[in-house]
Amino acid sequence: MPNFDLLLRGGTVIDPATDLAAQRDVAVVGGRIAMICEPAADNSARKVIDVSGLYVVPGLIDFHVHVFPGVSHYGLDADSTCLARGVTTAVDFGSAGSLIFDGFRKFVLDRAQTQLYALLHIAGPGMISGRETLPPLGELTDLRYCNVENVIATVERHRDRIVGIKIRLTAGLAEDGKNEAPGLELARRAADETNLPLFVHSPGSSLAMSDVLAQLRDGDVLTHCYHGRPCGIVDESQQLLPVVRDKLGDGLLMDVGHGVGSFSFAVARRMLDAGVIADFISSDIHHYNFHGPVFDLLTTMDKFLHLGMGLPDLIRRTTLNPAKFLGRQDEIGTLRAGAVADITVLELTEGEFPLTDSYGNTEIAGRHLEPRLVFRAGRRTGILPRPASVAAE
Repeated sequence: MPNFDLLLRGGTVIDPATDLAAQRDVAVVGGRIAMICEPAADNSARKVIDVSGLYVVPGLIDFHVHVFPGVSHYGLDADSTCLARGVTTAVDFGSAGSLIFDGFRKFVLDRAQTQLYALLHIAGPGMISGRETLPPLGELTDLRYCNVENVIATVERHRDRIVGIKIRLTAGLAEDGKNEAPGLELARRAADETNLPLFVHSPGSSLAMSDVLAQLRDGDVLTHCYHGRPCGIVDESQQLLPVVRDKLGDGLLMDVGHGVGSFSFAVARRMLDAGVIADFISSDIHHYNFHGPVFDLLTTMDKFLHLGMGLPDLIRRTTLNPAKFLGRQDEIGTLRAGAVADITVLELTEGEFPLTDSYGNTEIAGRHLEPRLVFRAGRRTGILPRPASVAAE
């Protein structure tokens, strides 16, 4: 009689949660990891898959996505853009506010195969309009929508899925900057009263970074950390601002959030060389960038491989770190025995692979990651090819 339901045999297992990076077999029973076996172990399973030459890692976690299609103009389908590209868990970054979150829960969070968590936008309508829409109204155009009491009530209804409060600080989304400072104060109050971390998008803000950081606490998250636009972490010579270094020492967390306009090779390279490394490597995939330059989480991961980050460190920032932030490190982001059997099997190929940042700068990478197998709670899911580049069509 077979020992296991599934056995992935012969791959190189990388599990930062257990400091493992070695050839092992991964056994699954009942949708959970049963054990990590020595390659020579005599085990049997109902389904045995040879993954020799491939990397077996915990199901990838994309810490920054937008997956409310048909409502938010940024929204994409979670399963076709996340799960089908190796991401088993993702965090929607504030697509919905308190006025529409019930619908987001009913029609997206509870229906997707991808395990989803979400930030709640401080503005009730969430991200249903912006500079890309007609009329081009930002969510901070009218601060009456930033109702803290509504935020509190919504969090209490959905505390199992809402993991933080989100605000976008960009002058063009906030009456030419007039509403940024008061909006940030409201978001700070909402985060404090719900006992949730505050997440801040700062590129293009009229505020000084020092003013933004004054509102952030230990455990809060600054997203889009490697951009070269106003209100970033670097000065005009791409040196880290001292106030940012101080805040990082106090426990501020940083998220990459590549996006369509928020990742610069030059800034990222300078910061990595200086040891200023984001806690979370994420895509910020949405309607305006999934045909380039983002495509998927793996493309963002390729960029950090290209910049010199080691594969175990890269996997840590796309599995264990976000799992810890979510308080789910015993369930996801690991291949430890007893964890949910969310597994991504990756192939690392060598060649010449063009990669483009958010400013149109293209560099040629020598390595590329591609998903070959994906399992969500022990069940194998389908894989789709990377979205086609618009430039190639």
